[in-house]
Amino acid sequence: MAIGTSALFSGIAPGDLERMLPCLNAREKTYQRGQYLLHAGQTTNALGVVLEGRLRVEVADAWGNVNILQTCESGEIFAPGYACMPGETLDIDVVADTNARVVFLEAEKIIHPCPHQCACHITIASNLMRVLARHNLEMNRRAMVTTPKTVRGKILAYLSQVQKTAGTQSFEIPYSQTKLAAYLGVDRSTLSAELGRLRKEGVIDYRGTRYTLL
Repeated sequence: MAIGTSALFSGIAPGDLERMLPCLNAREKTYQRGQYLLHAGQTTNALGVVLEGRLRVEVADAWGNVNILQTCESGEIFAPGYACMPGETLDIDVVADTNARVVFLEAEKIIHPCPHQCACHITIASNLMRVLARHNLEMNRRAMVTTPKTVRGKILAYLSQVQKTAGTQSFEIPYSQTKLAAYLGVDRSTLSAELGRLRKEGVIDYRGTRYTLL
């Protein structure tokens, strides 16, 4: 994926983008599946843009239990809130879910325009504000699917949310059952048993990561 297709660079001409990247201290890196990009307890002054592959943003408690907060696909941005708050300690880990290629950009260089006050800096700052707003909405959506007290309630809330976005009764989700359990904050075996009951009752059907609401 070309970095210019990311929402962060919407409205910026390719030539302007090429001149802008050095100003933003752009650094491209590659990671192997399972490798950590960012660790909880660190600080970062750079946000990341996924160029290839998929990342997961997760949080672990004191006992080592891991919950997935979100996944980031090509073109998506990760850790923007932390990068925009210098010195803020990360509560999250960012891990390569597949082999991945990313580019890091210094947030302060985006927030504070360069001395030339070029229009493209104003555009990218506006885009960053939209990215932060989207991340806030995604966290709100996750809160909505984890609010139900039962595992069944969490599953149905999540699948309903994805179905509304997909606009069809049959759709793909980005998680295996193990990762879906981590995302919903429930036990893997309990999730699997509840999915089986929902299928038996004719509420849903699924094969791998494809689900159908019946």
